[in-house]
Amino acid sequence: MQSVVKVAWHSSSKGWKADLLLAEPGGFNRWTLSPNRSFNFELTDERRCTGYAPSPGERTPCPEFREINSGSQCPECRGKDIYADYVRGDEQNDLDGEFSVYLAQISDNVKVGVTRSENVPKRWIEQGADYAVEILSGLSSKVALENESRLSSEGLSERIRKEKKIPSINNSGRLETALNNFDLHGEIIDINDLTVYGEASGSFRRKGLFQGELESVKGQLISNGRIVLGLTSGKVIKNPEQRGLKSF
Repeated sequence: MQSVVKVAWHSSSKGWKADLLLAEPGGFNRWTLSPNRSFNFELTDERRCTGYAPSPGERTPCPEFREINSGSQCPECRGKDIYADYVRGDEQNDLDGEFSVYLAQISDNVKVGVTRSENVPKRWIEQGADYAVEILSGLSSKVALENESRLSSEGLSERIRKEKKIPSINNSGRLETALNNFDLHGEIIDINDLTVYGEASGSFRRKGLFQGELESVKGQLISNGRIVLGLTSGKVIKNPEQRGLKSF
């Protein structure tokens, strides 16, 4: 039994590639998400704690791999996570480093977000963006969050649900419109050209059987050409209990 931590992206000479990081009793495991690799597993509604980040770039497993009812962390691990207050926008937690504010077009939707300046464009790829633009850079975490909050209050989304991230869109029209409407500026980047994967296709699922060859990865979504499976942090992956083609 393992639980999803996240789809972890890394750059290569051929483009950005992905691995699936999984939590398990006593540690972590990693599956390489290579194009055409065969998989056979079931994503369930059961949840197990994914551990916590004690410092940037590090992760510690949950001591008991605890079962949880929602989210991805048990209360103990969430309380130890360095990013917990930052995610909530707590002004007392001003992280070191420089941060950027960006807009990303994901399918038909545009969102505003914040990431460390050094993580652009990795963060865009992690979110499954089709196009993105950095509008502010070199900010403190507090100032970056303030700008994100301001743009959010003016009508830009901060989150896009997984089922809204497909299909990919072959033009940046929505992003260009948002830039014009909010009088923002920056160079628009085509994110689809940066990874080794093609377009994700199939019907969207949040759980169920995933069998056959991997065709695409988009952000935290994987596709075998028949289904697009959203890999939600905390959800448990097991050996298949479902059987038959009807599961697709």
